Amino acid sequence: MRGLKIALIAPYDELSRLASEVCVELGENIAIATGDLVEGVSVAKQFIEQGMEVLISRGGTATAIRASVNVPVVEIAISGFDIIRAINQARRKGRKIGVVGFKNVIYGSKSLAEILDVEIHELVIGSSSEAQEAIKEARDQRVDVLVGDVVATRMAREYGLESVLITSGKEAISQAIREAHEIGAVRQQERARAEQLKTILEFAFEGIVAVDQQGYINLMNPEAEKLLQLDRDQVIGKQAAYVLPEIPFKEVLEFGRIRFGDLSRINGNLLVHNVVPVIISNQTMGAVATIQDIKHIQAVEEKARKEQYAKGLVAHYSLADIVTTSPLVQEVINKAQKFARVDSTILIHGETGTGKELFAQGIHNASQRKKGPFVAVNCAALTESILESELFGYEEGAFTGAKKGGKKGLFELAHGGTIFLDEIGELSPNIQARLLRVLQEKEIMRVGGDKVIPVDVRIIAATHRDLQELIRQDKFRRDLYYRLSTLILNIPPLRERLEDIPVLVRVLCRDLAGKLQLKPPEFSHEAIKMLKQYTWPGNIRELKNLLERVVVLKNGGTVEAADIDKLIDNGSPGSAFISLSGPVKLTGTLAEIEEQLILEAVKRSRNREEAAKKLGISTTTLWRKLKMISH
Repeated sequence: MRGLKIALIAPYDELSRLASEVCVELGENIAIATGDLVEGVSVAKQFIEQGMEVLISRGGTATAIRASVNVPVVEIAISGFDIIRAINQARRKGRKIGVVGFKNVIYGSKSLAEILDVEIHELVIGSSSEAQEAIKEARDQRVDVLVGDVVATRMAREYGLESVLITSGKEAISQAIREAHEIGAVRQQERARAEQLKTILEFAFEGIVAVDQQGYINLMNPEAEKLLQLDRDQVIGKQAAYVLPEIPFKEVLEFGRIRFGDLSRINGNLLVHNVVPVIISNQTMGAVATIQDIKHIQAVEEKARKEQYAKGLVAHYSLADIVTTSPLVQEVINKAQKFARVDSTILIHGETGTGKELFAQGIHNASQRKKGPFVAVNCAALTESILESELFGYEEGAFTGAKKGGKKGLFELAHGGTIFLDEIGELSPNIQARLLRVLQEKEIMRVGGDKVIPVDVRIIAATHRDLQELIRQDKFRRDLYYRLSTLILNIPPLRERLEDIPVLVRVLCRDLAGKLQLKPPEFSHEAIKMLKQYTWPGNIRELKNLLERVVVLKNGGTVEAADIDKLIDNGSPGSAFISLSGPVKLTGTLAEIEEQLILEAVKRSRNREEAAKKLGISTTTLWRKLKMISH
């Protein structure tokens, strides 16, 4: 903060001299002049013209200056010791002493009479014009000596009375200088805040209108003038209820409640306005409205969406994009729609290729976070160190090759939106612990950093693995599992929704043909039947890959069962058409065929008991064989 400009006006020469000595001792650069009462006021006004921000004076001169200027005036206090010193000096000249001066100077001096063994008469004056009457009264009372300020002692001499001037010491001057600095610093801060507020109001991109307790407009910034098409000079001081009836100032003043997001057409402009009460000591003292043009809001949202698209932080699909005729899948969609309404963590379980990210994107776009970013990361695709820096970001110098200035992590980029953590079962123990902290504390710390960063992110996790089994193997944290699995969504594999094959074939072929600029083929009844007999270990992803080969090779025409048989055999070595209620087509050694049968039975069954029944073996035998396969 820049140095304060302080001036001192001394009512008498001795005070000027003492003030100069104090300034030298304290290293202060203060302007000093002598002037009493009227002359002091004149000097003070000259100082203000020179830019002085705080004035210092004493007694009646300080009172007179304060009444005439609009800058702070610090008074050099006259202490009890100053009065005692003057009275003690006066009693050498006589026992009957009159003390004349302003109340703030001489108040309490009469109580010193008994202590100093003198007779004291207090003669209080309210202005310099009363000083003469007080001196006459002192003469009529036959006082021996008069004690007072510069004016009083000068007049006493004119009336032939002995007089003693009440003087101030260096300590009082030093204290006044300290007070001047304190008051000046506060005043500078207030002026800076006022200027800052003025700048905010004048250059804000929102319109701002304020009303007092009675609803009269007392503030309107230029943006509000522009949006409302009003002249603030003409509406300041008028009732907002008449000037702006569309904005609910009256309701907010009456009930003290916030009104947010109201939409009104005012003077031809469609505007969004929010109104908040100004509450002081539990009493509504006014209200402030912020106003924006709906077109501006839409433009900002459009820009934000474009930026998110440019960064790839968007969810492209909705739940309506999920193609199905299966009651089982429709039930999952209905559950996902319910999950989208709340902000709880979701765990999606499903085999590879079942569309877990499609459901995650759909939930995001059906939630209140749909305008925020959607960030997807495959936890199995990166090494632990790279995944950690990608998820949590890093500070400059955190490791060799770290980007200058550091880098935001995916959790920071997902702030206000959703992060989708695919293959959550592949996380290392270290990252599991860090993820647990995010879920518990809603905050992250960058790699190499020491600052906690709060994040507002919804987490949707997904896995194809049995997390309960991983917990039993001490490969996945039990506490993390419970945090992630607040809501669970199980996506059925394609072999459990075979009735969707025809509609999936039709929609996927149409989209692929459009993308490849080829003609979509037709599928014979036998071809569709063969597709339904296949187990689809790669689920919809595998189906889409096969259909892309069909579209490229056929480019229109009709697809027969033989085409499907050939394409599947060529595209999926060792693949099998399995119907556990009929013949099974398998390849490989006897042990490999047995392994394939067991795995397919488990996949096609609701539980292991059902799989064992289909295979004609006990559940114990099935458990033992599965354990051998896993090893």
